[in-house]
Amino acid sequence: MVLLAGAVQLCRRSLIGLGLVFGLVASGMGGERGGALLAPAISLAIQDDSNAQHLAIVEDELAGQRREIQLAVETGALRLELVLEGAEGVGMVLFNPTGGQVKLDEPNIVVSNATGRRSILLWDPRPGAWKVQLEGQGAFRFRAISQGDLFVCCAQIFTLNQVFALERSRLVPGSYQQVQIFASGYAIDSLDVQMIDQQGRQVAPVRFRQNDPSNISGFILLLEVPARPFRLMVEGRDLSGKPFRRVLAPLFSPVSGPGEGDQLAPNPQAIEDLRRSTTSGPRQVIRTHIVSWSDEPLLTANGNQIGMRIRFNATFPVAASYTPYPSLYPDRIGQGYTGALNLRVLRSSVTPQPTGMNGSVWTLNVRASFEAGREYSFVIDLVPSYALTTGNDEKFCLNYRPYSQPDLVNRFEKEISSRRRQRFRFSVSGSDFEARVTALTEQSYVPEVWRLGLQREGATECRF
Repeated sequence: MVLLAGAVQLCRRSLIGLGLVFGLVASGMGGERGGALLAPAISLAIQDDSNAQHLAIVEDELAGQRREIQLAVETGALRLELVLEGAEGVGMVLFNPTGGQVKLDEPNIVVSNATGRRSILLWDPRPGAWKVQLEGQGAFRFRAISQGDLFVCCAQIFTLNQVFALERSRLVPGSYQQVQIFASGYAIDSLDVQMIDQQGRQVAPVRFRQNDPSNISGFILLLEVPARPFRLMVEGRDLSGKPFRRVLAPLFSPVSGPGEGDQLAPNPQAIEDLRRSTTSGPRQVIRTHIVSWSDEPLLTANGNQIGMRIRFNATFPVAASYTPYPSLYPDRIGQGYTGALNLRVLRSSVTPQPTGMNGSVWTLNVRASFEAGREYSFVIDLVPSYALTTGNDEKFCLNYRPYSQPDLVNRFEKEISSRRRQRFRFSVSGSDFEARVTALTEQSYVPEVWRLGLQREGATECRF
């Protein structure tokens, strides 16, 4: 199982050292007037968590007018935090998706009124279009931060010889760059990529595509670097149809002369390929459709049960190369689970054979081209992860080495010798059964039956 959410910490932020002391008024939050203005071109000396999921970042200045900022809160968001920093004369009012002004004394709301920084924290916000109304006098920095399953992060730039974190790169205006971002594709139905300025206005659309049809989390961008500072913004709809938006926090200020930017020479062939394969505008996440599936015990020729056989039928949305790799693990994982009962692929087959195999037999170890809309039938045999094969005759040995530490031995033995019947979670990479969207096996299985079946087949402890 690919646990992408573990790669990004969505709920931790570190705010270090305000470089300026200033007052701030937030409507309905109190506060005293009087304080210095902050020029909008000067960034605050705040170190943000690079993994924070921003719905909006706006740095601007008001001269008595009103500014409205739309916030798209997706289904499943656990909390929403609004942070306002800057001139003391700027206040904010929050409106919920029904259009009503939010009362700040509700039990699911926490208001912070510290010097130089005010925030409103809402737990379990209602999905939909929220609105923040800013009004007053002076420069400000506003951020809306969400915590939930949906994320966009980790932009990287690819050059001829290296990969850089995008926020550490100096970009030359007019150059084309190959950039990769990651997103929680299992929670996203469609998305679009834009460049925006510090005030949150659109600079230009971005051409992009899904990196690999079998990977619903990676996206490749063809970035034409503008002459003005910009951020990347991703917006679209989640699987329930609700809109979402994410703004990557780093602000990129392109350089205009020779220097470090010259080190970011892209691969010309990669750029040419992206010109042909990318488009701007919203696009659906490409995901394999699992039409039907079933599970059954995996029996040897001697009738010994050693694992599980999964059958599933699938169709592919576009003609491309796919690897629909299955993952199975126990439905109920207790504290201290060792992973011994995760299942690994022993053998696989598909009917009809993918095109271009030239007589070779398809297995999950081979990437192949599948036709769009055609239904394929897969048969996948799986065994516990501790059961290894030796040679080509599928003789098994039992790999205890990863669990030989004293604190793991008892847990490992307890797991593989358990007589409690268990059902298993089932997902297929790049499909509508992916990551958090999983299925549950129809039958239940006894881990000790697998262990005894392997031993009856002659399996002993592996010797490497």
